[in-house]
Amino acid sequence: MKIVTVVVNNPDFIEMQYYTLKKYFKGDYEFIVFNDAKAFSDFTNNNDITIKDKIEKMCNKHGIKCINIMNEHHITDICASNRTANSINYILQYQIDNPDKYLLLDSDMFLIDNFDISKYEQYDCAIVLQSRNNHNTNYFWNGIYYFNMMKMKNINLLNWNCTAGCDTGGAMQQWLKIQMDGNNMPNTDKIRWSDECFHTNDIYFIKHLWSCTWNESELPQNLKDRKELIDFFKNDPRNNNNKYFCEIYDNVFLHYRAGGNWRKEGLDLHRYLTNKLKNVLLNE
Repeated sequence: MKIVTVVVNNPDFIEMQYYTLKKYFKGDYEFIVFNDAKAFSDFTNNNDITIKDKIEKMCNKHGIKCINIMNEHHITDICASNRTANSINYILQYQIDNPDKYLLLDSDMFLIDNFDISKYEQYDCAIVLQSRNNHNTNYFWNGIYYFNMMKMKNINLLNWNCTAGCDTGGAMQQWLKIQMDGNNMPNTDKIRWSDECFHTNDIYFIKHLWSCTWNESELPQNLKDRKELIDFFKNDPRNNNNKYFCEIYDNVFLHYRAGGNWRKEGLDLHRYLTNKLKNVLLNE
């Protein structure tokens, strides 16, 4: 069992994942970091080309396997979705070449309650369904997924590239259509809210609370007594219309969101918020 993440600019995220996985993940695993930091001045590193080395040092500190992604061509490709697709496809090729069970977490995705991987191991994969064009186009998100590379079918069709009208992973619609042939595609809104397990024989659909669509009234029951965490949600300056910017997946995964600075808010804001969240998660 491998847990993998791809980090572009924040070594603290690695430490936060390392400790929260140790605290809450039930089962044996190897943690692998894919280092996607740029060795050139870029909006993702705020022109600090030392971040790539800092990520390596953080991995060495905790004995984490670190694999550098070749990303020099991102100098000319500044589209965040294209860059992400390129890097996630690099990881996909690693998974194909090294078949195992994989749980991929976005760099700013953290466990905040106990999680037993056997929940996903009953299926070939666990994914977050995304839809466009009024549910006529279905694909899935790259920020969290479980792939059992020893059981999944049609692996040759897996592709994280963007497509017209879709961001990273749009090309996954071909694989998903074949897998869902003869099955009704679940409604994304129902997956978002329901406590039911939406699944086929092979696919588990991960439920989620999307950014800026929910507040404390929708907080999962298992998190209702987490005062410090709730305070972080409430006081996040990125909130909109009294709706929380952070996201929750399957009641136990917190997505800080936009930690790669693709919104170009500046690393100072993310350092400030990261320190606040780190204090909450590592001191609870």
